[in-house]
Amino acid sequence: MQFGYLVFYAIASCLITVCVYIKKYNPIYCALWTEFAVSSVFCVIVKMYQVELLGEGKMQGVWYDLSDTTLKAYILLIICNFIAFEPLRLFDIGNRFDYFGKSRKMRNFFKTFSLIYLILALFFIVTSIGTISAAMHNTDYGSLRNSLANAENEQSAQVAGNFVANICFKICYQFKGISIFVAFGSFKEKCNRILSVPLLLVTFFVVYISNAVLAGRGSFLIFTFTCFLIALCFFKYLSKETRRRVVIGGIVVLSFVMSYFFAVTISRVVVAGRGSISYQLIGNAAFYIGHGPIEFSKITGSISDFGYGRVIISRIISHYLGTGYSWPTVAAEIGYPDIGAVYNTYLGYLYTDFGSIGCIIYTSAWACLLHRVLKRRPLNISTLFLFAYYLHYYVTGNFVVGRAEYIRVLTTIVIFLIIRVIEKSPEVRRFFTSNITV
Repeated sequence: MQFGYLVFYAIASCLITVCVYIKKYNPIYCALWTEFAVSSVFCVIVKMYQVELLGEGKMQGVWYDLSDTTLKAYILLIICNFIAFEPLRLFDIGNRFDYFGKSRKMRNFFKTFSLIYLILALFFIVTSIGTISAAMHNTDYGSLRNSLANAENEQSAQVAGNFVANICFKICYQFKGISIFVAFGSFKEKCNRILSVPLLLVTFFVVYISNAVLAGRGSFLIFTFTCFLIALCFFKYLSKETRRRVVIGGIVVLSFVMSYFFAVTISRVVVAGRGSISYQLIGNAAFYIGHGPIEFSKITGSISDFGYGRVIISRIISHYLGTGYSWPTVAAEIGYPDIGAVYNTYLGYLYTDFGSIGCIIYTSAWACLLHRVLKRRPLNISTLFLFAYYLHYYVTGNFVVGRAEYIRVLTTIVIFLIIRVIEKSPEVRRFFTSNITV
């Protein structure tokens, strides 16, 4: 019966995805439903061919044991997807991107942002050349990953060379979404060419380094997919020549990202004596894509009590106040299943703390915030900043939104409010309507 629940989820996700394409919703809305539908199909495939793809290890059996999965979990995931994706239908209604970058104020912002971003990134790179060089020349990602893992199933490593460089790195990483919007806005308007291409390259380099230092792979691939969605928004506004260049550049970047993804996978996952490397790569990729919904469903059928804030809120308090926090202790108290702390979709920890009602309330509040922001005109920087993170949140959420990610949610909302206040400042408006030359 539990396998039937999984098949139901896959069929429902695919039917919804077909419907959104028939109704011709915008590319981002369609792409997100497609991502979740593809994942649901892989869930079924990997379960059907579990031994052939994953082997017979203990954890493979635990991860794909469906005895404690529930239909409620799959229905809840579909309902929350509908709520979360609904604001995305508003994006670019009335071809609002057609006006993005046309005003002198916006073009001046493009130049100013690009210069500041490139200066901060250059300072980070120059002062952290030792760490960066070691990350780029590392091939043993498996050993590196094992050395970084801790009891909280979170990783930490020193990316920057000093305190100031670390601040520069964090600013660049925080504003990577806006950086992509600015670059494509410059492409659309054929302005700021001397800065837009380096801006795009440096943004990808910053994300690559942050992953290489942690021997990570997923966030780099997810960032690339998010950039692909942003590029889709702009594609119809670009000239034929610019489209051709974007496609060529996208192929080059995707080739690099995929080669890095498989290099990390080989080092971290592939085991000698367990079939060919290519077959293990296929199995791991299938596992990576088709795993989250099953684990979320296992949580709903396993936990004996809700955390009531001990999972998420206590983690946030621990981050800001330095209070003690032990995930293994909390997991044992609430009966969290023995599946590790990853791959449980964006609803996993929400449900663990607050149940189905909490998942729906949180998702609705998030969606209402973005809905209010997207309805406003014009399409300003604060809107795009919030939208870029919201998009990243749900692209990532097909796999996992970790406990520490809610700290970033709060940080994003605070920065969004600060940018919104700055945008309304008369002094700032006066600055960006003056002539700026590069």
